[in-house]
Amino acid sequence: MMQRRRLLLVVPAALMAAAVACRNRAAAEAGPPPLRYVAIGASDTVGVGATVPDRENWPTLLQQRLPAGSTLVNLGVSGSLLGQALDQQLPVAIDAEPDLVTVWLAVNDFGARVPLQRYAFELDTLIGELRKQTRATVLVGNIPELSVLPVAARFDLSDIDRWNRAIQDITQRHGATLVDLRTTWRDVQEHPEYISSDGFHPSTIGYQQLAGVFYDAARGTLPALAAS
Repeated sequence: MMQRRRLLLVVPAALMAAAVACRNRAAAEAGPPPLRYVAIGASDTVGVGATVPDRENWPTLLQQRLPAGSTLVNLGVSGSLLGQALDQQLPVAIDAEPDLVTVWLAVNDFGARVPLQRYAFELDTLIGELRKQTRATVLVGNIPELSVLPVAARFDLSDIDRWNRAIQDITQRHGATLVDLRTTWRDVQEHPEYISSDGFHPSTIGYQQLAGVFYDAARGTLPALAAS
């Protein structure tokens, strides 16, 4: 009788273990879970310069490389400065409860000669709030190599290094991830087709390259993408 009772206990345990194994196998075969992705930015985030901006902006192209079912809230506003994004974009980004946030808001402030001390304070506030109020992985783009652009003469390029050091310091202090566009975007010089006819914004193919740069950064920090 005792032996029979042991068998009755063993069989359900084995069935349960088999069921768990099946669920784990099914989850692995289904792939990583979808992500909620929010993009904070300006005209580049909107897709100005692309043939079809709504479909060819780099956040949309990045979303297409994320796990199946991932969603995008693109908050980019053409011409936005970082201070404006704090009021207009940040609250919406937090409410979206994102898994991934990209922030690329530097070139407009740099070109508008916003004092670096003010910009740094605003960037510190934005990243700090994202890290405090969400669980998202935060990727922050810096100022690319503007000297290779046809419109380079409109910028004072001597201060880029100082701005990028500030962006790097703030990003690292908050445990976010820097996307070093100053380094990765240098190949624009060898590929003028990456820039649109306005001489400033990326072209459709340029946005494809940007999406790849941000995806590589995301893959290096998000466990869901690490195996892809």
